[in-house]
Amino acid sequence: MRSPLFVVPAALLILCLSGCGGEVTPTVEIVSASPDKLVASDDAKDDLAIVVRYADPDGDLGQGTARIHDCRAEGVVTELAIPRLANDDAVAAGASIEGELTLTVADVGAVTPSAKVPVACADMGVGAPQDGAQAFCVVLTDAAGNESEGACTKAITVSP
Repeated sequence: MRSPLFVVPAALLILCLSGCGGEVTPTVEIVSASPDKLVASDDAKDDLAIVVRYADPDGDLGQGTARIHDCRAEGVVTELAIPRLANDDAVAAGASIEGELTLTVADVGAVTPSAKVPVACADMGVGAPQDGAQAFCVVLTDAAGNESEGACTKAITVSP
């Protein structure tokens, strides 16, 4: 009969083999999006600020990108550079980081809504527009090219 001391390390080894060495992907969660109504024709009212909470197990999210999908139509995507979030030593050591970022989609324009929800948005669980309003979805990509799962805002109204 084996001692429990031999079972625990074997179980830990199995967990490590199944979880270690795989891709290390960042995560993203929407904290807020404002305003909830945009006016595409008014430069003072056409910017959307999305606050996201991120976690990155290996610290290389900085110098990656944030893609914001406007779920009103296929292919309407804003890509923003993510600034350096950790110093070189932390990235080299694979230090875990987490925090919040404010992503600003400047000058959201008038778009003719698609008959179908864009594929990227549908894959993130976005359904049909709600009273003409639609979500914006965020995907983070770290410097190594690892992508987060997407996260989407509540429906945002964009009037002409």
